Formats: sequence, structure tokens, C-alpha cells
Amino acid sequence: MLGTITAADFQPLQGKVCVFEATPTLSMQLTVEQVTSRPDCLVPGSVEVREPFCVLLSGQQNETSVTSATGVLRLGDEATLEGVYINRVLPPMGGVPRPWYQLVFN
Repeated sequence: MLGTITAADFQPLQGKVCVFEATPTLSMQLTVEQVTSRPDCLVPGSVEVREPFCVLLSGQQNETSVTSATGVLRLGDEATLEGVYINRVLPPMGGVPRPWYQLVFN
């Protein structure tokens, strides 16, 4: 499923909470904050159909955070994505000081 998901699939999830499970004991609630298409990241001459995109997520302020992890992302009743890699990023300008994460889909 990771190879077929697009930015359009994430657009309706903006503002909604999903759950990322890295291990049986590490689970984080993340809010989908922003979905950004990145057509400039397409490899020239590529036959890829999917346009690259990024998803910006925010964690809960007092929740345990990780630097990076691979796990399962549960998107509510919509879908479950396995093998998702997230990495922690700096908060956006003016962003609330809490853990921020990024998903990159090429």
C-alpha cells in the first residue's frame, strides 16, 4: 500500500489524529498538520506515476518522542500503513513547541 498512497489520500486527514506504533510498547498519537506535494522531487525521465509528497505531523506535548522509527501508521478507520518511516523535524516557524515529525513519500 505504501507504493500506491498519494497526497490526495492524506488531504482529508488534515487535522485528524492517527496512531504510530513503532513497537508494542511505543505508540504515539500524531496529528496530520500539513500535506505538501513535491513535484520538483520527481526524477527527470522517471516513469513514476505518483508525485512525491511530504506529510507533517505533530505529537502530543508531554508524550515520549523519538528521533526516527519505522512502524505502523493507523489512519483511523481509513487505513493502516505498515513499514512507515518517520523522522523528527524542527517545529515550523511559529509552531507549537512539541514533537514534530515528517513522512516523505518519493
